[in-house]
Amino acid sequence: MLPRTIGALLRSGVETISIMDDNSGDGTALAIDVLCATLSNVYRIPTITDLSGGLTMDGPVFGPILARDQPDWILVGDPDEFWISKSGDLRKTHALKDHDLVIIERFNAALRPEEPDLVHLETDGALRDLPLIVKQVQLSRELMDAEPEHRWITHKLAPKLMVRPDQLSRFGLGMHTVFGKEGTQLRRTQGQDVVIAHLPFSSYERFERKVNNARLVFERFDAEHSGNKAWHWRRWIEIQKNGKLREEYDRQFLSENELTGCRESGAVTTATGIFALRKTEADARRLTRERMEK
Repeated sequence: MLPRTIGALLRSGVETISIMDDNSGDGTALAIDVLCATLSNVYRIPTITDLSGGLTMDGPVFGPILARDQPDWILVGDPDEFWISKSGDLRKTHALKDHDLVIIERFNAALRPEEPDLVHLETDGALRDLPLIVKQVQLSRELMDAEPEHRWITHKLAPKLMVRPDQLSRFGLGMHTVFGKEGTQLRRTQGQDVVIAHLPFSSYERFERKVNNARLVFERFDAEHSGNKAWHWRRWIEIQKNGKLREEYDRQFLSENELTGCRESGAVTTATGIFALRKTEADARRLTRERMEK
């Protein structure tokens, strides 16, 4: 998964990429070594022991990156996230011109049991045609316990961000929020010409490893994940303890009939479809304003 994610970012105009491997045991470390040896603009970030310090712009993660690359913009993502730009070039994102923070929506991929074939994710066209769940539900642990028919795959995901680092103090936990420098009022907006396709269920083995890794993260940084933070990971850890993780994994996939029905109802579409819908809505708002101004 990681090499394909890196390839997609580089094709989209990202100039340098820094990767953190937090004690993986699945071959990721070797993949990073190969990427760093092959590509002069891919770097490895040392693993951190202080989670809070790792979120600050002058800390052990971002401090060296900013000093080395001096980027105008940074984005933070995971290996199972594919950033899809309408123009094909993230540097041409319209909102970058007049903002400090661009909020990018994430959508889970709507996959059938035999998918995904990761080879097909190596082209921008394939990513644009990937079915995405756009009718999302704001799930919680309490709701899923009360109504177990819900699938996590339909959950409304927290967004990711494109940010000007010179305006920031630090990221929030999970990189879904940011905090500006003291006295700074961040100019923020919703990105209309970029989406993120999220593929959390590419194989059962990978999902199981992620749940195991989440358990280790909580052992190291439990205090930072208090309350409802990362509730879905705690739920999956409990499901694993009960011996039903495979059943939970299988529930996330759609049958052919389900996928067809979701496409017809508009609950599932592609990045191309999202961009077209956003344009239609923007045109409608513009026409409404013009009528009101007459």
